[in-house]
Amino acid sequence: MARRADHTRKELTELALNAGLELIRKEGFSNFSARKVASQIGYTIGTIYNVFGSYDDFILHINARTLDEWYGVMEAAIAADKGKHPLRAMARAYIEYSSTHYEQWIALFEHHMSHKRSLPKWYMPKMARFFALVETPLLPMLNNNYRKAKRAARILWAGIHGICVLSLSGKLDLVEADSAQILAMSFIDHYIAGLTCE
Repeated sequence: MARRADHTRKELTELALNAGLELIRKEGFSNFSARKVASQIGYTIGTIYNVFGSYDDFILHINARTLDEWYGVMEAAIAADKGKHPLRAMARAYIEYSSTHYEQWIALFEHHMSHKRSLPKWYMPKMARFFALVETPLLPMLNNNYRKAKRAARILWAGIHGICVLSLSGKLDLVEADSAQILAMSFIDHYIAGLTCE
């Protein structure tokens, strides 16, 4: 079994994060534990908490990697769209990522901070930049009214996210609904049409 002296703190951080993310991908967040990660990399659970501070902080660092990866996918989708339909491009990328990376994607929403702790300051910008991607194409439609763009971005996110969850849980099939892609495009088109009529 490895000992703490076998790796630097930086190496141990990478080792734990890589193993933690892989465990979530393979077994899902419901089967995740810091103890499993510690055992897998040959360290004690105390070492994990010594490096990250707590279970919550360990999960947040793993989820931060997912957010970084996911954000890269969204940026690439916008770039490939070349400004034609950025909101549609983002919605397609959102649905695709949630489907192909389901376990790590859903871990972002299944984890809840313990003891009424707030999310740390370093984590917040990783989430906020997703909304900034949506707000950017909305601003010209709303006469550069940031307050309205911010609200609209969150409504669009809630709608697309809901469609993803219903689709991935098989609930759309139960009600014989269209595919997640078709529903998402229709939702965006109708919502934007309503915005521009205000």
